[in-house]
Amino acid sequence: MNAAKLLFAVTLLAVTLLAFIPTYEPLPEIVSFSDILNHFAAFFTLYMLHLFAYPAFSWRRRSALLLGYGVLIEAVQAFLPNRYASLSDVAVDAAALTAAMLLHLLVYRLRARRA
Repeated sequence: MNAAKLLFAVTLLAVTLLAFIPTYEPLPEIVSFSDILNHFAAFFTLYMLHLFAYPAFSWRRRSALLLGYGVLIEAVQAFLPNRYASLSDVAVDAAALTAAMLLHLLVYRLRARRA
């Protein structure tokens, strides 16, 4: 296993553990800035790491897999004590994946112009 695949796997495991550990807030916040930032950072990072670990994947396949992972997290959280599912979290995940994809496309095009 190369370093990029290992780093992706470790990051995926860390995000999964953080998503499933119980929280101890008395009531869930509907939308908090830190939650938005956490989701955005996690899924942006996962996209970029997956890009280096599995470069043969198309952006569609990569995005679909990672968004499916985000939906799975929310589905599991619906059944965990002290956790709750949120469509807004999935929307932030999708926004992060889109931002990462657009950054990748921009870098790709800039590199192609130089060549």
